[in-house]
Amino acid sequence: MYIIQLIMQDAEEKEKISTWMREEFGTCCQVEESTELRAESIHILLIEIHTVFDWVKINRVRKINRECRIIPILAPSILSTSPIAIEMKLPSLFIKPLKKSLFLRTLKRNLEALSKELDSPLNYQDIYEQVPDQNERDVKPFQEAFLRRLLRDEVRTEAELIQTRSFFPGEAIPNIVCFIQGFVRFPERERPEEWDAAEQIRQCVQKHLGPLVPHLFFLSYRKHMLLLLRIPEAYPSLRCWEAGQSALLSVITELEEEQNIHIYIGVGEIYREPLALFRSYREARKARRTPPYERLSLRYHDQIADDKLIQQCSRYINEHYTEDLTVTCVAGQVNLSPAYFSRLFKKETGRSFVEYVTFVRLQRAIWLLRHTNKTIEQIAEELGFNTPNYFSAIFKKYAGLAPSEYRGTIEIIFV
Repeated sequence: MYIIQLIMQDAEEKEKISTWMREEFGTCCQVEESTELRAESIHILLIEIHTVFDWVKINRVRKINRECRIIPILAPSILSTSPIAIEMKLPSLFIKPLKKSLFLRTLKRNLEALSKELDSPLNYQDIYEQVPDQNERDVKPFQEAFLRRLLRDEVRTEAELIQTRSFFPGEAIPNIVCFIQGFVRFPERERPEEWDAAEQIRQCVQKHLGPLVPHLFFLSYRKHMLLLLRIPEAYPSLRCWEAGQSALLSVITELEEEQNIHIYIGVGEIYREPLALFRSYREARKARRTPPYERLSLRYHDQIADDKLIQQCSRYINEHYTEDLTVTCVAGQVNLSPAYFSRLFKKETGRSFVEYVTFVRLQRAIWLLRHTNKTIEQIAEELGFNTPNYFSAIFKKYAGLAPSEYRGTIEIIFV
């Protein structure tokens, strides 16, 4: 005998659901209507969500009774919190008003999973049937939750992918990821209370890329934001798509000139197979942190050196950038002549050896300026620059502002 606990504030709705369960599953289930959670002894918990704190209650039940199958019931007014159910990997989700056929079908599936001791992933098709009108506002939380799972490589089967097609109209599932970070210059200037740097970035991207790509998705994390989109089939990379690259460069320029927002974008490669999209995310992150082939503000993963010897040298530089590195020293690590190494390095990285080492040092300088109280003199000495003045001049040449000015900027926090 399985015990199902139903916790709802709406007495009429509660009675209706209890009647459905007794009529359909009365011989194999006991319906518990107590308002006090019995986490240790129940098999299925149906709980109405009214506030974010209710999700905390669910999490507590999961810790006490990991075998309990928890199914939240949401009012449309709190639908925006629904991705929490997906993050918690709950087996099902109901949206009020409940549909009898869908409710019984879902509960039956969960009871069968209990009897066979099986896991059953969230059924996106069931959710889609419950979303009112399936408009963009209502399906957006489920789109975002699914995309986050896709980027974490948690979606492993075509079946789950097919279920989510309902939430992505046409060919809307992205095939490429852009990794965005940035800072705001002149933060001391007063801004309207509603001004938000992250929102300004989203609006500007929508303005320039929206006419080219019908579906843009933004996923915000604390210190970075992801832009996901679908590149037309004719192009092997975003770099080859002239209109798309031009739009991104326009975004970068407009934000800097009109909003004093400086952004830096790393671009992954295209993956036509959605289950492989997580690779584009990893590549975009790597591109953002790699010395640029052409532009500091827009870096592509497919421009990162793929020659094994140069990759080995790049790793050596990243590990020894504070030392007095020379072409002869690094070339010797891979048994190449300095002259041949210099030509090959420039061909593969787009930068001379000296420029590349300088970029690696400047990236560390940016972190030190942002996260420590070390003086500019101390940072210059630590990173191997001859003098503080030389360090400041090089920093301004590449970053567009002096180290002291950069230290006065504010890093954009996206959530």
